[in-house]
Amino acid sequence: MKNIIESPSLSEQLARLDKRVVAAVADGRSFSPIFLYQDGRTRKWAYEIHDRLVTLAGQERVRGTWWKIKDLSVPGVLAGAVSTALRADLIVVATDASEGMPLPFYVWIKAWLPHRSQAGGALAALLGKPEPRGPWSGRLTKFLRAAARQGRLEFLKEERTLPLEPGALASSPD
Repeated sequence: MKNIIESPSLSEQLARLDKRVVAAVADGRSFSPIFLYQDGRTRKWAYEIHDRLVTLAGQERVRGTWWKIKDLSVPGVLAGAVSTALRADLIVVATDASEGMPLPFYVWIKAWLPHRSQAGGALAALLGKPEPRGPWSGRLTKFLRAAARQGRLEFLKEERTLPLEPGALASSPD
């Protein structure tokens, strides 16, 4: 799968993230990431970040929580995801949606973002990049970048080219 990386390069972005992890461990703290994913494929994307954190900090120091995006429509799940986002060192959103997300996702963001008292941390977006790109492509990136700015979080992004859906060429206009 071909990865397309926004400037600065993903390796540079991850190097900055690595420094945060190492600093937390050096201070005797655990590192608390939260992972939101869409499906099995995007969960694997998020696991790549998780595995990197575990390699740096050790399994016992990484206190991650995992949430499936569609489950945010359940009030108890939403409350738990909001609570963990308030204290997370890293928020990872992994989805193949590039234009928008389900309404509960936006409710989740709006519920924790204004109340996040801890400065620092990062929001990492692992996003699928559809081919061909539609006129609204990139809306989710803009939203997440603005959310990171408001929450005083560093914004990291990686786009992954999605396989072309069967029949997509037949239905595309000339």
